Amino acid sequence: MESIEVQAHLVESDVNRIFDSRDAIVFESELENAVACFLVLKRCVESDDDHAEINVAHNYSHESKYNEILESFKDIFVEPFYDFLDEHLDDSSLLLSLLVKYKHKCEWFQRESLLKTWEADTRRGEKKLAMHLYEYLYDQGINFSIEPASASGEADAVSSQQGEEPLIADVKIFNPDKSKGKGYIAKGFRQVYDYTLDYNEPVGYLIIFKTCEEELKFSLPDSAQSTPFVKHNNKTIFFLVVDVHAYEVSASKRGKLKSVEFTEDDLSGEFNK
Repeated sequence: MESIEVQAHLVESDVNRIFDSRDAIVFESELENAVACFLVLKRCVESDDDHAEINVAHNYSHESKYNEILESFKDIFVEPFYDFLDEHLDDSSLLLSLLVKYKHKCEWFQRESLLKTWEADTRRGEKKLAMHLYEYLYDQGINFSIEPASASGEADAVSSQQGEEPLIADVKIFNPDKSKGKGYIAKGFRQVYDYTLDYNEPVGYLIIFKTCEEELKFSLPDSAQSTPFVKHNNKTIFFLVVDVHAYEVSASKRGKLKSVEFTEDDLSGEFNK
């Protein structure tokens, strides 16, 4: 549901009009309509008004009987949202959960081997870790076209999985001692954003392998979701940190670790260069 909710900015003002001004807003694109349906349903569920659904349905329907008005609400908001989820659950909505599962798998079971992969060849280690990620996603049923040429260079991976929405993903190492610190991650963010423009996709993913002790702290405006993200020019970029650093002591004994903070200004600063 995260990948839908982060698109709220596309229709939020129109949804407010549906509730506040009683306007019957019609949305042109499938994505905007799905996000609007989600926001309407969410507001109705959270509302203290027992007749919230009826009031909204009155904007669109001239029915007078209670059951018929509820049927109109279902036809306008519930069924289109269900159909959208049914069509897209195996595409972008599932990709984020697969990436989170990959993060846990690496940190719980493969931390040592992945760190050795990076340390054995730091020049090409980033590409090797990227291939590890792509192999995992391929095993989950997602077929990839690796490093296709694009107007902005070469995106690490653009998927050709079922459906018409390719996965825009790039992999970066975070290790300030190896010249891969805040600026390097910011450039990775800009690259993923440019790829979303090249392929006309609303969502991109930056997967960051942390091979050092320093933590990444994302201080971003949209912090309600479990996976950090930035919205820029109607594009949403998710940040997934995979920690493969070998800690000398257990988590309970490490104390406070040094963190490197990433704000929206740090990331968007790449657009001003």
